[in-house]
Amino acid sequence: MRIYPNQVASNLKQGLAPFYLLFGEEAFLLNHAATQIKSTAKAQGFDEVIRFAVSPQFDWQEVAQEYASLSLFSNRKIIELELADSKPNAAASKLLQSLAQNPNPDCILMLKGEKVGSDIQRGAWFKAFDKDGVFIPCYALQGNQLFTWLEQQCQQLGLQLTPDAKSLLVEYNQDNLFAIAQELEKLALLNPTDSISAEVLAPTLVNQSRLDVFDLSDALLKGDSEQISKVVLKLKQENVEPTIILWALVRECENLEAMSRAVSLGESISSVLQQFKVWKNKQAITERALRRIESTQLSAIMAALAEFDLAYKQHLHIDAYQHLLHIALMFVGPMPFALPYNNKVEQYANL
Repeated sequence: MRIYPNQVASNLKQGLAPFYLLFGEEAFLLNHAATQIKSTAKAQGFDEVIRFAVSPQFDWQEVAQEYASLSLFSNRKIIELELADSKPNAAASKLLQSLAQNPNPDCILMLKGEKVGSDIQRGAWFKAFDKDGVFIPCYALQGNQLFTWLEQQCQQLGLQLTPDAKSLLVEYNQDNLFAIAQELEKLALLNPTDSISAEVLAPTLVNQSRLDVFDLSDALLKGDSEQISKVVLKLKQENVEPTIILWALVRECENLEAMSRAVSLGESISSVLQQFKVWKNKQAITERALRRIESTQLSAIMAALAEFDLAYKQHLHIDAYQHLLHIALMFVGPMPFALPYNNKVEQYANL
């Protein structure tokens, strides 16, 4: 039977299976699923855990002997068989089929490894385990799946994050579930009662760099090129993650685009500022920014930000901070040149 990581808890309530197949490239989900299974099993008397790691010279008979033997320290046990990227040979496949056909009620066999393709899933040993066992594919989460997982984690910890805070958390941690979970646990220790916004979350991610990040926002709205340059340089010196700076630029541009669109449809600037809940101390500079920056320039900035995001994830920058400064200065006015990266990186790197 196939289930997914978010279904493990409910599946365990229906009873333990004799076999579990945990495969995939997402280590956090795989480890979490294994922990849930072992915790439930321990509560039912499976106190001992025996671990094997398959290597080229691995003796598969050790697994068979351990599976059939009585536990020395308890009545029941769990055997963890770490396959990693190893594929059972013909002899190992027959041995595994034999184990699958003769389940031991006092032993749970858990097989773990990297993502398995359809060829392995169609194999005789895999099908034999899948018949009475549970297959849990732990694949990398993307798009809506990632944010669904994030929301579930927040609910379990009693946290409420606004959509922009969730986006910031995911972007900052580069989709790393371990890092995201760690940040959520730190937030939970603060016992927050209110919803956590990106403005509240950002300081916890950049430590003491909050004033710099939000000073950058003010400099962008004012169109102050000198201040923009100083702030980005300071952020670079303090090793603030480029994703935090990217978040600040995206957030400011998206807000300006949305407000500019509302004004173009006939709404007054004052009502738009209220509608978007612009702080009073920022209303004047925001209004000036709306009058100064044309919609075509905002579109160009958004395109540049998307271009940066893609290049950053593919490690195609000569200097990510230089590129971010280049985009930040586009809030002042159009830039007459583009920065070198992509296929030009190697050429410039060798100068």
